[in-house]
Formats: sequence, C-alpha cells, structure tokens
Amino acid sequence: MKKIILFIFLTVFIPATLFGCQSESNSEFQASDILAKVSISRSTGFGKVNSDFFVVYKDDRTLEIFSTVFSTAVQEEGIVNIAEPEFDLEVIYEDGTKQELHLWVGTPGQRSTLMNISNTNTIYTVSKEMTAKLIDLVQ
Repeated sequence: MKKIILFIFLTVFIPATLFGCQSESNSEFQASDILAKVSISRSTGFGKVNSDFFVVYKDDRTLEIFSTVFSTAVQEEGIVNIAEPEFDLEVIYEDGTKQELHLWVGTPGQRSTLMNISNTNTIYTVSKEMTAKLIDLVQ
C-alpha cells in the first residue's frame, strides 16, 4: 500500500507542483505577433511617446532582434521607482495594432528595461546580450 501511495505522489503531485512553478508567458509582449515597424525617439517623459523619431526600422533582421527582445523580456516584481525614460518606442504589428513603450538602455554588461506607457507600475528587463544589440540600434 505504501508503494502505491508513493507512486501516486511521485507521478501526480510532484509534476503538478513543478508545472505550477513554471514562469507564465510574458503577456505584455507577444512573441507570436509579427512586427511591421519599430520607431525610436528620445523620450520626453512618462506616459507619452515623443513622435519625433530619429530612426524607423522596417527590415526583417532588425525586426527579428526586437521580436527577440520583447519575447525574452522578464516582468519584474515590486514597486517601480525609476528615472525618466531615455527612449520611446512605437511598435507597429502587421495586423495594424500599435504598442508604445519606454526604454532604458543599459551599458554593456547590464540589463535594459522596458515599460508599457499605459502601465507605469510594471517594468520588464532585457538580458545583457539583448542590451548589446539594443545599444547598436539606438545609436
């Protein structure tokens, strides 16, 4: 009887527990959405996007980089207390939807930070590797 209970425990409860510990997908940035255009400007503050874009990307290679940045961004827990944003992004998807973001680009070896302009209570961090790519794209 003890073996049956142990078997049930190992095959049902442990996998269920591990499944529950998996991180949820990033609902703010959808990896399956196909990007059509990403425009970047110097930010003028929270809650709005500066429409004076200094660069607009439409090429597949760059859009793939941004897609990877968005799909790998990790939501951070806690209260957001952050300086004014450095850059604004206007992201246009192939279906015509638009997303507006604030961006803080880290220095080499640091993470970068994203924030949806309509939700200033939540930030997402971007890996050091993706930060290196972002540095090239915003300069």
